[in-house]
Amino acid sequence: MGTTETSYSQGLEADIRAAGGRYVEAPVSGSRVPAENGELVAMVAGDPEAVDVVRQVIAPMCRDTVVCGAVPNGLRMKLSVNVFLIATVTGLAESFQFAKRLGLDLDTFVEVLAGGQMSSPIMRVKGPKLVAEDYSVQAAIDDVWMNTRLITEAAKASGIPAPLMDVCEELFSETSALGYADADMAAVVKAIEARSVVGVVEQP
Repeated sequence: MGTTETSYSQGLEADIRAAGGRYVEAPVSGSRVPAENGELVAMVAGDPEAVDVVRQVIAPMCRDTVVCGAVPNGLRMKLSVNVFLIATVTGLAESFQFAKRLGLDLDTFVEVLAGGQMSSPIMRVKGPKLVAEDYSVQAAIDDVWMNTRLITEAAKASGIPAPLMDVCEELFSETSALGYADADMAAVVKAIEARSVVGVVEQP
């Protein structure tokens, strides 16, 4: 259920099969709150009979389990989903910082987002956290940074352009270096704030 390099998962499958076992990938989409509410989405991959068994085992923690085919397609799906997740939260943080620097009322900003097409479960969770500067962890900065590295490495290996993830990798690295390694991923706003401060200092 962990998020690893796809090559590691393929090697693990080979070792387990060689030892007479059965192997299923089951990474999930969702962080602490969805896990507590049994609302994770699992992306399972492997032998169909083994997948059927695993789906029953993980059902109590998952709202849905989606069959993705053979290993390592579970992890490939997870990385693909995380491109959208990471870009979304980073975009929200940049949008928040933009509104803050313009002197807007931030509660009103979140209200507008929540009332329009940009509303989503992740926005409704992370928006208020940004306003309150509440970085209690749901998905930690260093965990997300690790995911961005897995994505950018997989992209490079496959010749896939991933410009947004390249920027996100830099921002999460900078956030970690600022002392927020164990904070929630919403704390990526701190790296954007730090760049803002540098920009102000450098202006003539």
